[in-house]
Amino acid sequence: MRLLLLLCFVAPFLSWSQAFNQLGKPNYFGFHYRHIAPMQQMQSGLQKFSDSVLQTELTPTNGYTFGGVLRYGLTDLISLETGLYYNQRNFSITSTRTDSALTVDQRLRFVQFEIPFQGNIGIQLSRSIYANAALGGAILYKPSSVATYVNPYDKHEFRQVGLVDINKKIGIDFRASVGFEYRHKKFGVYYIGATAFVQLQPAFVLLSKYQYVNFEQTAYGEINASGFGLDFKYFIPYTRPGRLIFQQGPIE
Repeated sequence: MRLLLLLCFVAPFLSWSQAFNQLGKPNYFGFHYRHIAPMQQMQSGLQKFSDSVLQTELTPTNGYTFGGVLRYGLTDLISLETGLYYNQRNFSITSTRTDSALTVDQRLRFVQFEIPFQGNIGIQLSRSIYANAALGGAILYKPSSVATYVNPYDKHEFRQVGLVDINKKIGIDFRASVGFEYRHKKFGVYYIGATAFVQLQPAFVLLSKYQYVNFEQTAYGEINASGFGLDFKYFIPYTRPGRLIFQQGPIE
């Protein structure tokens, strides 16, 4: 359902934007998939929280981003990219009651939507192969808080909440990308690369709670969701049978 809504929202905008470029350079509409891997060097690895007898460890696991992307050509080698992406981050959580060695493992899924904006510079290496470097950022929208819980032995409850403050649903990050692409007039543009991104604010606040009858313990802390991703893009070839969509003007 989320994928259908995303495509319905993006397709009309990208179709219109592909049809016009007053600079006479081609625009491209395509699809982008990013495999996200957490990096300890970016302070997004194992994070620990504790309070008295409750100890919680959160470890980011592999996530992903996908969506529609528009490349707006400024020159043959310089372009701007934007789009709309669905982003899912996954976390593994281990909570322990230290005085009894009771331990549970849980998983938490956190969803964001992204509107990226990047400047892209290409270097032509051969007739069809280009090296690319891009720098920019993204506007992030966090639609809701998330939660999961487990109740071992029907007595002990461990609850994990990814809390998003209603006034902090919008965020921003900075990102830099490098990669290579293959351009073909008939088959389109194929891109493979990597992106490092740094979020300027926590993704959410983890609220870890343990309850046994009337006994409660709570640990909490801010979660850093910066990371590193492997990118795969495909841009649809920009021609129509028999003629180019963008005709040459009277001045060349």
